[in-house]
Amino acid sequence: MEIERKWLVSEADVPYDLSALESLELEQVYVSFSPSIRVRRMRDKRGAESYVLTVKSGAVDKSALAREEFETPIDRKAYEALCAKGEGCPIRKTRYFVRRPDGLTEEIDLFHGELEGLAYLEIEFETLSDAETFPSPAWTTRDVSADKRFRNSALARYGMPETKGAEE
Repeated sequence: MEIERKWLVSEADVPYDLSALESLELEQVYVSFSPSIRVRRMRDKRGAESYVLTVKSGAVDKSALAREEFETPIDRKAYEALCAKGEGCPIRKTRYFVRRPDGLTEEIDLFHGELEGLAYLEIEFETLSDAETFPSPAWTTRDVSADKRFRNSALARYGMPETKGAEE
């Protein structure tokens, strides 16, 4: 089970020195949008790569914060074969990690390519209650946790969403 919240951010307002943070370069391709099946390549700062296949369900709660998720490692050959069957546009982004004193990890995603300029903060939680009661960080601009247009699968399928009128 994945329980997460997501907020839009302005890169200029991120209160961390991104160059000093642990990060990964991510590329993900959707093999299917329904059900949501994706493959992802992750490259760390040293150039080491890993690959994963992920299957996600729709929301399992009315707040849309929790989803069933299954992940399994795959090799490069499987990744490339599945990418060849991809739907929509690949998602490319840099993910930065901030370990918080409360044990949570902030993941700051800065998108590249067609989604250049989009940035958001994600935080995964242990319980739905923790997610629902967590206050929005002051440096974020809008909580888009329940806004389907900001799911990676929607970004790959439809591109950059209009931010005017985004669900709050």
